[in-house]
Amino acid sequence: MNKKVLFVTYENPFTNDTGDRIYTNNILNGLFKLANHIDIIYFDSNPTECEINSLEQQKFQRAELVKFKRKNPIKFIFSSLPGMVVNRKSKEYLSILKNLLLSESYDTILINHQKMMFTIPFILKYKGAAKLVYTSHNVEYLLSNNLVRHNSSLIKKIVYWQDSLKTKWYERKWVSFFDSVTAISEHDADYFKNIYNVSKVEIVRPVIEFKQDDNDFNKKINNIIIAGSFEWRPKRDNLLLFLNAKNFHQLFDLGITITIVGRADIKFVDLINKNYKGIHMTGEVASLYPYYQKAKIAIVPERLGGGFKLKAVEAALFKTAIFAIKGAITKCNFIKDLQFIEKESFEELISEIIKFQNEPEKLNDLIENAYSLAKKEYTIDKLMNSLKKAI
Repeated sequence: MNKKVLFVTYENPFTNDTGDRIYTNNILNGLFKLANHIDIIYFDSNPTECEINSLEQQKFQRAELVKFKRKNPIKFIFSSLPGMVVNRKSKEYLSILKNLLLSESYDTILINHQKMMFTIPFILKYKGAAKLVYTSHNVEYLLSNNLVRHNSSLIKKIVYWQDSLKTKWYERKWVSFFDSVTAISEHDADYFKNIYNVSKVEIVRPVIEFKQDDNDFNKKINNIIIAGSFEWRPKRDNLLLFLNAKNFHQLFDLGITITIVGRADIKFVDLINKNYKGIHMTGEVASLYPYYQKAKIAIVPERLGGGFKLKAVEAALFKTAIFAIKGAITKCNFIKDLQFIEKESFEELISEIIKFQNEPEKLNDLIENAYSLAKKEYTIDKLMNSLKKAI
């Protein structure tokens, strides 16, 4: 496609250590195959991470970097904007964005994530004839509202409640200015269409890069993996809700072991390893592959938060059975009891894991069903086809 594209995003897109960043990279990889000219503007959010290296730099005609400056927490409470937007709104970013818009005429401008919606008034002023596309990662209001509903702390409920109201108002207000919106799942696509009255929504499914060799797998039914980035407080709370389930001890009593893999504060890692039997939490690792090799069951314990989880696709492609708390995997082309197991409570989820220890054939069917779907539908070609319609 002979298109000139501007990609407006929130952080270094090439550090694939969270679901949001993996999904951003997915979209960019699709764009590289669809457009002949791509400019990017982004925040460098973490001073310990590399900026775009020289090889990645060559993929863009222009790559503009803005140093990220975290806002004072008091601004989150007294601002009328959602917290994620308050933290990103930047005069420096808008100044560099203005220079891009004045120096180039774009066919399409993509705003990646609600965090970057503060740029919309500015882009509308300078975009010319460019088409405006919103690449959403979730319906952010639903995610923030879920934090309210499932939080046990009254103080946290109040904090998340006021932010969820701001998020809904902000999301509804600005999404109407886009020519098209991309959604990660059917659940989000339906909400954009039915609640926000968006006329054009394309489902752009994530793509997980993986190494597949059946001979490498040495999976055991009593080995479980929980993978994710546990630096965000709700992620840690989700994990603790599972570990503190009333019947959790039954897993250890039956010789079932759990490995928890992903970025986390070292103090949190030590707390988990010291206080829970049958658990090994690793912290950040170079690759998840060796851990998925050994685990036959993956748990997705996302009660707080919401939205479609890339961990489901990841587990499916590594031929690991998916066991999720209700709400962790929203409406998508994964079907409950066919590609994954879902339960209302963590106690029920644990009981189901124990039951499946004696039903290996059923577990294998679940694994194969999820693997076949993920291998067919969650591909770069499928993503490109959807993205092409959006832009």
